Amino acid sequence: MMPLHNVADSSVLLFEVTVFIAMFYQLFTLIYRLSFSPLSKLPGPWTTKISSIPEANALKEQRRTSWVNSLFEQNPGVIAVRTGPKAVSFNHPDAIKAIYGKCHGKGQEEFGKSSWYDAFSTTGESLFSTRSKKRHAMKRRMVAHGFSAQSLQLFEPYVDLTLAKFMKRMDEYARTGEPFDIYFWFELFTMDVMGELALGNSFGVLEAGQPARYSKLVELSQRFGNLGGVLPFGKYSVKILSWIPLPYIQRLWKARVEYLEYARHALEKRFKNDRRQDIQTEKPRQDIMQRFIEAKDPETGRQMGFDELRAEVSSLMVAGASTGSVTMTWMIYYLCKHPPTKERAISELEGVFPNQRYTNEPLPYTKLNNIRLLEHAELECLRLHPPIGYAMPRDTPPNGAIICGHYIPGGVAVGVPAATIGRNPSVYADPHTWKPDRWVENKADLATMKNCFLGFGAGSRQCIGRNVANQFIIKMIATLLIRYDIQLEDPELVLGTKEFTILKPDRAFRVVLSPRTG
Repeated sequence: MMPLHNVADSSVLLFEVTVFIAMFYQLFTLIYRLSFSPLSKLPGPWTTKISSIPEANALKEQRRTSWVNSLFEQNPGVIAVRTGPKAVSFNHPDAIKAIYGKCHGKGQEEFGKSSWYDAFSTTGESLFSTRSKKRHAMKRRMVAHGFSAQSLQLFEPYVDLTLAKFMKRMDEYARTGEPFDIYFWFELFTMDVMGELALGNSFGVLEAGQPARYSKLVELSQRFGNLGGVLPFGKYSVKILSWIPLPYIQRLWKARVEYLEYARHALEKRFKNDRRQDIQTEKPRQDIMQRFIEAKDPETGRQMGFDELRAEVSSLMVAGASTGSVTMTWMIYYLCKHPPTKERAISELEGVFPNQRYTNEPLPYTKLNNIRLLEHAELECLRLHPPIGYAMPRDTPPNGAIICGHYIPGGVAVGVPAATIGRNPSVYADPHTWKPDRWVENKADLATMKNCFLGFGAGSRQCIGRNVANQFIIKMIATLLIRYDIQLEDPELVLGTKEFTILKPDRAFRVVLSPRTG
């Protein structure tokens, strides 16, 4: 039997060896990242070679997108910048094709979603957060019909119903001529319309004139997810971040927990209550959540459980409500700043709906869909101000990949920031100017511009609800234009952006409405 003092000596020795190995490994990793890694030659702050803190700090200060943009501005002409020890952002059309497309050759691995998405898997994997290509394809197959052209027709009466409530509020402002914050009302509209479309019942915020509690929780919860996503702990990042006793992080964590409770109550209510009857058919409504509830994998017959549905509810409310209200706000701002374009849009609308000003009947989307100027105005707003400005990260395959001439090792998070490529002068002439006509068909560079447009994401992971959002955005803007004369209270106003969870105008601004005459 070994003497006790020998056991103690052995334990101390083992501890010392372990500490030495750990220190040596950290030193080796540091030297490798600074000098020998294939990424070490890429431009970017030297601190990004060894730490994710610069990106996390930019996120905390609500300037993550502008921080990435500044890295490209500080290195004119570069295609790639390093944003972390294992994170690279690109600014080139070929990078979009390489990272988000299917151009890796037969039998080669594609770029998978990075561990950043794990932080957004709440009570289960949602269509947005799942990293598995197979599960994503399965989920998309299960619910794709819920976002089809046929579903848009079924949804339209509820968009019109919510739009009528919104216009009653606008009529009050038009009668008094009082300036008001239109973004505030756009947020209420999108909350109610997403309640109708996703859960079969509005939240009643338009009637109440104040937002639902969940709108603030969404923003804080998503910010928590973003912070967790930049940590190097993968699927454990959320739990680890929740343990950090900093007041700022604890506030975000509590918001996330409360938001998930909000989603649970909303889903339980959805299950307990009988679905309301459809306005047209008087049959139970087929809202988006019903599509998720009934969806079955065509191969296995599998249906989603409660926790997975709860994750989908959480994701749906973020995707629809927040992005839609911001896009409508930018459209009104730019149309007011460009009166000739606004008058052209009004002229086109009145040509298609000659008596609309006097009847106030809903504008059918089948006709609005043919007014290209409104579509191009929306595209131009999303190009300049995509809701998500930073890169949607993908991991390079295990054997690495060559992207735009740069070899990137395996397991590195790579992506193309929508806000950066959207203002790339080699893709968009006069990139900082709002020009809807740049999207007119038959232009030689139109294909490249469309390929570089990331307002709704890219590739197979592109936003499945794009058509739903387009419907209520275009209907809203068209109805406002044909019904009111809209002016900025301050015609000289110049709006910038500030990053919350999504990119929003950097200050409140007010508009003045008056009934259209003549």
